[in-house]
Amino acid sequence: GLALVLVTPPAAEAHSAYVTSTPEAGAVLDELPPEFSVTMNETLLSSAGDAAFALRVLGPGGLYYGDGCLRIVDRTVATDAAIGPAGEYVLEWQVVSADGHPVSGVVPFTWTGEATEEGRTSPAVCGEPSTPEQGASGHHDDDGAAEVPLGDAVWIVAAVLVIAVAVTVTLIVTRRR
Repeated sequence: GLALVLVTPPAAEAHSAYVTSTPEAGAVLDELPPEFSVTMNETLLSSAGDAAFALRVLGPGGLYYGDGCLRIVDRTVATDAAIGPAGEYVLEWQVVSADGHPVSGVVPFTWTGEATEEGRTSPAVCGEPSTPEQGASGHHDDDGAAEVPLGDAVWIVAAVLVIAVAVTVTLIVTRRR
């Protein structure tokens, strides 16, 4: 019974794998590169739509930097580089493998230069004007209902999809035996 749940079928190993990024994990930057990017080992499923991808810069005080706009070319997802004050940062990323499964991770790095913009309490959404105060308590409709920021919704949906795939694979493997 329990041993079957721990078996990982070969299909689960077909997801994209992280190859490199700008900045590299653990890098100490004193000059801002033109863009932040993550490159995978295989072509990304760009037809999955922009909402399935994320590349976010999270800095000191839990503030986000950047405009939320992404470019997906072959194996790489990129965004224009923007950053806040010197400190410890994380480049959060999520992509969709060619097999349709989301893959995500983080790249820690240190910034020692000057800030290029003010941070926000929630990730920016491409094309939407933002202010540094945006997202402090979420957006509210006239009826008082709170909206979940799109960036957070992407991560929640991805987690649900990963769990659903794991349950489905487990059921398939269990039924075959």
